[in-house]
Amino acid sequence: MTVRDILLYANTHPEPTPDWAIDRVAELAERLGAQASLCVCQVRFPSVSNWLANKLLAMDDTIAGENRKSAANADNLARTFEARVPAGQLGGAFVVECPGIVPHWQLAVRARTHDLSIVPVHGHAETVSVAEGLIFESGRPVLLLPEIAGRELRFDRIAIAWDGSSVAARALGDAMPLVRQAGSVALVQITGEKDLSKAASSADAVRNLKFHGIDAEAVEIPLEGRDAAATLQSWCERDGRELLVMGAFGHSRAREFVLGGVTRSILASPRLPVLISH
Repeated sequence: MTVRDILLYANTHPEPTPDWAIDRVAELAERLGAQASLCVCQVRFPSVSNWLANKLLAMDDTIAGENRKSAANADNLARTFEARVPAGQLGGAFVVECPGIVPHWQLAVRARTHDLSIVPVHGHAETVSVAEGLIFESGRPVLLLPEIAGRELRFDRIAIAWDGSSVAARALGDAMPLVRQAGSVALVQITGEKDLSKAASSADAVRNLKFHGIDAEAVEIPLEGRDAAATLQSWCERDGRELLVMGAFGHSRAREFVLGGVTRSILASPRLPVLISH
């Protein structure tokens, strides 16, 4: 499989998704020869039914003003996207109305028909819940994209979090279009965290990658304190890794997301681009 169809998630309230996210996705689409599309979650707040709140605080007027601001941000995002993505990579832009909260299922339905979904990380309160929804409900990989100042978005040095589980194997498979283009690939296994005696070995994963023409290395790193997420990200930063690939542990039951500790920690505070698969 190759990545030919990218979907960027954007939000309109309280502040719109910043322009740097669009520029980064345009870079990635051009490098991969992919089409990039934009999914705008336009927040729309319902009117209140409380007469006293309207009388004393003019709540309906305030809400109407916020909705106008949100609609204007949606229009500006679409125009910016069309202006900054090269014509050869430009896909469609569409709006999903979000009634005060993000309807994860609507976003996930759209993501199911794209090869890769991208969620920019820019301090928005809904980032984690949006990423969770896409990871659990779309069946496609999700790229968390924090702002990277001062350098081009490149995935030439990739780290793959490996614990020999089926989740890790799925993540590796989903990342193959990017792994094939990388100059350096490391399968990183944390020691001292859990029993790995019955897991698939990183050496076997390296052997498998050789059949695909990929020369990877197996790396073992000791757990730093009790925080596997911090251990992984710190090693990636020290070693100059530009992308971390990992599987998401957890499940979705009655739309209540339950994530593993490492997954939730990295979702909350990614320090480099992270490709997550479930």
